[in-house]
This record gives sequence, structure tokens and C-alpha cells, in this order.
Amino acid sequence: MKRFKIAKVLSLALAAVFAVSVFTTNAFAATNAETHKRDLTAEEIALIATVFDADYYAKQCPDVVDALGTSDAQTLFAHFLGFGLWEERQPNAQFNVDVYATRNIDLHKAFGDDIVAYYVHYASHPEEQAGRGISTLGDAMRRHAAVYSVYDFVVGQEQPREGAMKIQTENVTQFNYMSDNDIISYWNDEGILAAILAQ
Repeated sequence: MKRFKIAKVLSLALAAVFAVSVFTTNAFAATNAETHKRDLTAEEIALIATVFDADYYAKQCPDVVDALGTSDAQTLFAHFLGFGLWEERQPNAQFNVDVYATRNIDLHKAFGDDIVAYYVHYASHPEEQAGRGISTLGDAMRRHAAVYSVYDFVVGQEQPREGAMKIQTENVTQFNYMSDNDIISYWNDEGILAAILAQ
């Protein structure tokens, strides 16, 4: 009986810690997105539309499809513009804004934490993308490259702001031979994707 009570107390304590950490993480993500959110120009929307893949977004963001009750492309794009972009959700299989910002010092020195500027640059300079190399979390993992949140960069600085936490470390070896979609599916199944999106 005593073991049962100890186990019950420990379970409740762990549940409380988990609930607080989830709330704190989600509150941080929401605050980060809301802090940076701004109105988009028609030109920005048009350029961002060129990199948005509704089928990919629906597959990688089932929580969005469930919440919206549809996988309609226009509805998903509206969600991406209003929320997903600011939450650093990935718009297609080839582009991750955090990786793009982290791996391109010239860009994060110029744009800092202006998330929209990275999308505009990516969409308006397709000829540069092959030379820029790493553009997805899968690429970064396979090359053991650290990745920071786009919101951790400051205009004029080569390094992320002091105290910035990596959203991916250099020492990930488990995923070397997996495709990006397999990695994201694995992360989704394990709850890792939700944690990354919540940062």
C-alpha cells in the first residue's frame, strides 16, 4: 500500500512538472510569435505563396488540419500567414526558416529576427539557393550543424543573441540516413516536432 501511495505521489508530481513545462513552452512560443507578428504587404504575401505547399503543410501540421476542420489549400495558407509563419512552421519540404537563418551568416546579420525577410529572400532569389546548401532540418542533421531559432538573431551580429538555445545540436547522428519527411514523421510521432514548434 505504501508503494502505491509513493508511486501515486510521484506520478502526480511528474504530471504537474510536465504540465507546467508544457504551459511554459507553449506560452513562450506564443509570446515569441506574437512579439514578432506584423501585417504583411501584398508583395510579401505573393512571394511567400510561392514557397507554400498546402499538401506538405497539412501532412506535417495535423493539429492545424484538426483545428481548422479542413485541408483546403487557401485555408491552410491563411493559417500559415496568420500563425504558422510566425510559429516557425515549415511551409514545404525544402525550406526551414530557422536553418536558413542559422546557416547564412550574411542573411542573419542583415535581417536579424525579421522572419519575413528570410522568406522574401528565399522566394525572390531562387538562383542562390543551390549555393546556400543546407536548407532543411534533415540537411542540418546529416551535416551535424547546429540550428537556432530565427528569433535568436540580431541585425549586425554573426552569432545568435546571448543565451540562445539551439533547437538542434551538432551531435545528432541517429537521422543520418533518413529523408527529411521520415525525420519529420519520426519527430511528429515522438512529440519532438511539437516541442520544436513550441520553441
